[in-house]
Amino acid sequence: MPPIDDLLDQLQRDIPLYGHHTAAIGFKQALVARLGVQQAHGPACAALQLPQMSRLRRLPVMALREAAQQHGLHLRTLWPGGQSHELPRLQVVGERDDAPRTVIDRAGYLACLDAVEVRGRSELLLWRDRVLHDVEGDEARRIHDQFGFDPQVLNAEDDHWWVMDSAEPAPVIEEALWLGGHHAHDFGHWLTEYLPKLATALLAGWPGGMPVLVDASAPATVREALPALLPPGTPVQTVPHLGRLHVRRLWCASNVSYPGYCPLLSADEDMDRLLSPPWRLAPLFGVIAAAAEKALSRPTGIARLYLARRPGRHKAIVNHGDVDEVLSRQGFTRVLPEEHPFLEQLNLVRQARFIVAPEGSNALLSFFARPGTRLCVLTSPYTRPLLDMGGAARERALDLSFLTGPCVTDGSPLAEHPFWRFWSDYRIDPALLARFLAAWPTGPDA
Repeated sequence: MPPIDDLLDQLQRDIPLYGHHTAAIGFKQALVARLGVQQAHGPACAALQLPQMSRLRRLPVMALREAAQQHGLHLRTLWPGGQSHELPRLQVVGERDDAPRTVIDRAGYLACLDAVEVRGRSELLLWRDRVLHDVEGDEARRIHDQFGFDPQVLNAEDDHWWVMDSAEPAPVIEEALWLGGHHAHDFGHWLTEYLPKLATALLAGWPGGMPVLVDASAPATVREALPALLPPGTPVQTVPHLGRLHVRRLWCASNVSYPGYCPLLSADEDMDRLLSPPWRLAPLFGVIAAAAEKALSRPTGIARLYLARRPGRHKAIVNHGDVDEVLSRQGFTRVLPEEHPFLEQLNLVRQARFIVAPEGSNALLSFFARPGTRLCVLTSPYTRPLLDMGGAARERALDLSFLTGPCVTDGSPLAEHPFWRFWSDYRIDPALLARFLAAWPTGPDA
């Protein structure tokens, strides 16, 4: 076998830069190119520390909806998909790059399939020697999706994937709702992907009373809050990292948008294809907001709320101290959401009347606010990927403005890439922020 020491060294250099899953994409691709798919299997499992993946199979890929339509034990369609709307420009103070864009929605449905194998931190649903993929049309091709991001996928062809799994029987459970996947560790994806899936299931009449499968890497605040958002008597079951389960009857809801495994975006137009249809997403936010309010609703005394982010995170406000000072003078209470249980986070935003937040999961959290709430999202000038946020705010009757500031990483190679420049750190002009907030009402009745 040809030597692979250089590939192993590159993998170790890439993991701290890009994370384990993303670094694994290039490693798998290079390994397959050098050794061939079958010979790459063993070294990939060893280097990436993949348990119970001694079997390698070339499996056909089938759309989840197609499988449900042809073979599902249950299928309830809420909307058929294919409806298009134009998203107008955002309300922005500062520089921007957004322009009106047309978005087409996907089908919304709840399905139940027999004999499905799932794994923790994996998106793959293995069913009847097939891979089920929640994809419609050419969504994946248009964003140049990289399926090797999933731990179980060694190599992907057009309509077949080389899947690493085990021939040994997996532990069996009778019935469950699936809320797992490779993005399940990310709080923002819970707000835009997994909780909307739960809302879709509830709208479609999912009865509860069976385990809800959640990845062990899911944020603890979300795992702890889930029982209060579920029908009575519905347990939450965590699936360990890459742990296997065979589910005799697996319920799964469609995703409101196609988030992809790891899109390889190469142009601004590619980013448009990741936009969610806000007329579908906003009602799903409403379902979760109503369930959360039923579980916890109490006065906080905080009408003007700043959902701050800890320094050092990606897409940071580099002069966060100046921003904190302006907001303090304007009467805003600074809160770090992660220091509070999830239900309390939702209660904070639903009790507030004015909310400021940096773009990211904190800004998404504010979309669970009550109608009429004023929102100001702080971000960089790359506002194009935020068009769906503007649309969702309108659907939720929220008064949303974006206030932008210049990137501090412009000029670097990453700043030229349409995806990565969106994650650049940026600076907010304190005087501009102060002038903008001065126009917001004040006083006890504001």
